[in-house]
Amino acid sequence: MSKAGNTKTSLFKAGRKQHEKFNRKRAKGGPKGSDIPPAKVSRQDYDEDIDSDEELEKEQQKQAEVEDELATLETTQDKRIRLAKQYLRQVQEQEQERYDEEADESKLVTGMARTLKQSFLKETGRVHRALGAKCTGFELERAISFHWKKQRLSPTCCALSADDAFLYVGCKSGWVVRWDVAAKQRTACFQVKNSVIHAIALSHDLKYLVVADGTEEMKVLDGTTLVQQNTLKGHAKAVTGVVFRQNSYQLFSCSADRTVKVWSLEEMVYIETLYGHQSQVSGIDALALERVVTSGGMDQTIRVWKVAEESQLVFNAVEEDFSAIKFVSNELFVSGSVEGSFALWSSGKKKPIHRIKLAHGQQSEGHPNWISAVGVLANSDIVASGSCDGAVRVWKLINKRRTIQPLLQIPVEGFVNAIEFTSDGKFLVVAVGQEHRMGRWWTLRQAKNQVLWIPLSIET
Repeated sequence: MSKAGNTKTSLFKAGRKQHEKFNRKRAKGGPKGSDIPPAKVSRQDYDEDIDSDEELEKEQQKQAEVEDELATLETTQDKRIRLAKQYLRQVQEQEQERYDEEADESKLVTGMARTLKQSFLKETGRVHRALGAKCTGFELERAISFHWKKQRLSPTCCALSADDAFLYVGCKSGWVVRWDVAAKQRTACFQVKNSVIHAIALSHDLKYLVVADGTEEMKVLDGTTLVQQNTLKGHAKAVTGVVFRQNSYQLFSCSADRTVKVWSLEEMVYIETLYGHQSQVSGIDALALERVVTSGGMDQTIRVWKVAEESQLVFNAVEEDFSAIKFVSNELFVSGSVEGSFALWSSGKKKPIHRIKLAHGQQSEGHPNWISAVGVLANSDIVASGSCDGAVRVWKLINKRRTIQPLLQIPVEGFVNAIEFTSDGKFLVVAVGQEHRMGRWWTLRQAKNQVLWIPLSIET
């Protein structure tokens, strides 16, 4: 506090002491020679005290310090227990709302147990949604095209909010756009000049949008306004992929520097680096568990990182340059390669469970169509792949999700750079452009740079 401020405070205190002294003299009968009768002063009047702004601020600071000390003393295990108790209270309140007040305790406990079991199975990826047999077709004539003239170059990546209400699109011209799907309107945008957007990742609650903008840094934006909040630094070369672990602020990033890094956006800090790949990491994905799958491109390996156990599984039985990777469940994942193969893998086996060679055909003898994107409907039996052959291919997993079978072939002209399913599986979101997301080797002039929102026919 300034000198003037200290002077004001001391004068205030001195004045208050004189006032209290004068009141005490009045209570005793007043000063000698005074005609003023003694005042009746109650104990309540003596107890009344007006705190200065400085004293209030000190009390607030002390309270904040106590809370900080408690938070510091709280261990990771204590935090888990506190959050678990908080979650149990929420579940109990929800179940009490479902039943009458007079419902017996056994019914309430049974309802809570059922809710907790469903939540656990969903988060661990053990809930299997069989939608392949219900998907009967698509309605391309009802497809919605999301395009903005400033995104004049090919879209490279897209992300959906958890409720599918908002769509985020990044492109080669350095723009990231947020779309309101229902209104078909742009609600926010962000630009990185003289750069290409390689990847974006959205947190579960729309709090953060992380942008890999072709440099070794990552921009952290507000998920609603797209205003930059922070910058994550640590990679030595361009970041090629980013992904959030489901329902958390734990972020994984991969880079051309051959590493995978772990971050916590709750504290905006770097956690650790995962080493193993021998070339640029081309793809990355994660689900609810603290587990990451990555494709190493030219090092011809796929790796599953068990972060908590500090271990990794290496899959190198197939000698191909893997370009795209996605988790189907915590144990299954699919890959696409430069050589044009589409494969289904299990964490328990070194070789693919099922592999389709030349899944998108070839341009000429010995020149297969490079699979540039794969998409999955998590914990279901529907997956998709895209290339530049003029179609997005939707596949279903049969034989207890051990075999890939063709399901749909949706005409889409251009390079398919990203594929997403809505959470209910009723729409397929495809980012398509004139150029491949990773380079400018050749251009399909007849294609339009856009993101297509394609309805799928799902029988209910």
